[in-house]
Amino acid sequence: MFVLISYDIVDNKRRNHVFKYLKDYGTGVQKSVFECNVEDDTYSRIKRELVRLTEKKEDKVRFYPLCQGCMKKIEISGWGEVSEDEDFYLV
Repeated sequence: MFVLISYDIVDNKRRNHVFKYLKDYGTGVQKSVFECNVEDDTYSRIKRELVRLTEKKEDKVRFYPLCQGCMKKIEISGWGEVSEDEDFYLV
């Protein structure tokens, strides 16, 4: 599943925790935006963890799951590419 995750977090400590957490699952494409290509169960785990790391009354986190057709329509103005994690195998 390809998902775009954006966040607006007022507290520096919480924002840094969210950034460090998300960089293990995707690519930072803006200061507070990540592109993640993850399995459904990992996506659920990410959402649960971000709820834990943030304050509901102060912070905002948005999740934009994109289908394969939508991914093909992504346009970029300027430099950069859509993040695609390569398949890997752990032996």
